[in-house]
Amino acid sequence: MAAHTATATSGRGHGAVIAAAVAASVALAAAIVARWEAGVVWAIALAAAAYAAGLALAGGALDQWAPLTAAGLVASAELGEWAVETARPARIDAGIMRARAATIVALAAAGAGAGWLLLLASNAGTGGLAITAAGLVATAAAMLLVSRLARGT
Repeated sequence: MAAHTATATSGRGHGAVIAAAVAASVALAAAIVARWEAGVVWAIALAAAAYAAGLALAGGALDQWAPLTAAGLVASAELGEWAVETARPARIDAGIMRARAATIVALAAAGAGAGWLLLLASNAGTGGLAITAAGLVATAAAMLLVSRLARGT
């Protein structure tokens, strides 16, 4: 996340944004090691804020990779929470772990798909009807696939 946030600033040398992104990564690792659930949430919030600041300082251009960034933030939050939970002494069922992993992947993929759909809609006037329609069909197919994978059918 820190690397993408650094590139989102368009090389303008916004050291504070880059420092905040790196701090978020370090904070996330520290929260996991300390088994501090609230720390995971705060680290993800700091990463999201650094990314938003980087975009604002970059001049307002749309980041075409924003849906993947959002998916990465969701996956990082879920995996961070999961790491904290599994560090506690308890019996862990392998079936539950597989189901949770599949849910995290499906959630991140669905979020990325929805984000790209919104980006497609915001750029609909520039790409033509055929490209817009193809994007909508691809997004619908991806969402259908994710929902089927999440249900296990």
